[in-house]
Amino acid sequence: MAPGINPWVVSTRARVLAAGLVLTAQLVIALPFLAVSPATVRGVPGPLLVLLGVAAAFLLGPWEGAALTAVAVLLAVTIIGENRIAEPLVWLPVAVGVGIVGERVRRGDELRRSLLDALRQGLVSLVQDPEVGSLSIASRYIPAEAAQVLAGDFYGEIRQPSGHVAVMVGDVAGHGPNAAAIATRLRASWRGLASVEVSAPETIRVLNEMLIAEHKRHGTAVAFATVCLVSIDAELATASVLLAGHLPPILVASGVARECDGPACPAIGIMESSEWHSYEVALPNAPWTLVLYTDGLVEGRSSPDGPRPLGTGRLIEMLATRTPPITDVDADAILAQVEQANGGPLPDDVVFLAASPQMAGDVTAAAKSRLGRVHG
Repeated sequence: MAPGINPWVVSTRARVLAAGLVLTAQLVIALPFLAVSPATVRGVPGPLLVLLGVAAAFLLGPWEGAALTAVAVLLAVTIIGENRIAEPLVWLPVAVGVGIVGERVRRGDELRRSLLDALRQGLVSLVQDPEVGSLSIASRYIPAEAAQVLAGDFYGEIRQPSGHVAVMVGDVAGHGPNAAAIATRLRASWRGLASVEVSAPETIRVLNEMLIAEHKRHGTAVAFATVCLVSIDAELATASVLLAGHLPPILVASGVARECDGPACPAIGIMESSEWHSYEVALPNAPWTLVLYTDGLVEGRSSPDGPRPLGTGRLIEMLATRTPPITDVDADAILAQVEQANGGPLPDDVVFLAASPQMAGDVTAAAKSRLGRVHG
């Protein structure tokens, strides 16, 4: 089931189909006893008929369930020979009660998932616009467990007062609520620091201190986090990159994709004091795309029955076949290729972010996209 789809929300067509299946099952159970004596299996078909109706009440609601239970009671009384007074008096109220409980469970789950979806929209990326400054942004966020919604991977992008665009991708070790909570704190702290243009080394130092303090205060099991910080200047000529234990970004341009290698610095949350350094990457004339991602994208299988991992080399080959700027359509196609190679959903959380200079018509297209979302 796709992420974000509430499994409790059932379409009208699916509800009718489910009710039809239950009714068919009830008839299949009861009708043979028009020719066969119920005494041969006394005590089995009657309760089974009623339980189908009660189960339908939990899944479909009290009124649909009561109707199906009434059919079950009618069949049990007229064909199976169950007690014509006790059956309706007992099972119809039970079906309504079970249906009410089922509706409350569904409603509670719907509210929980709506809250988590809202949190994800607000917290996973603090900026969701398709363009930031002079850059177009295509991003994807995929938790390994769809039901989890929030995970330990995080990202963000922000236009700074100088006109530079700061981009960040990170990965908190581990899974579950603790990792998601720490990722949220790191993301919010990064945004605050980036908005006042604190340098990347100083930003990483602050995030490291925060994560160390988190260990000491709460004894959290999260050991460390990797982070990639990129600042692209207003002229789109250079990118300043800092890697704190993270995979380097990939630059795609002129039919070539290559890693923007540089000094690898320690991940945060491991040592109380360390040193982090940025390095400069020269950017070619547009069009080009700078891709940041988390390691979940390359840790799957290289083929459904093949070894792990897929590896950065294979990802670079995929990216090299794409013509910049890499768009949302390209991002979806690349993720589909990676999942196909893995033989199914990836085993780890994934963030994929592609930043490209805006080309002629990009602003108009982005505005149309936003307008369509508003009216949709």
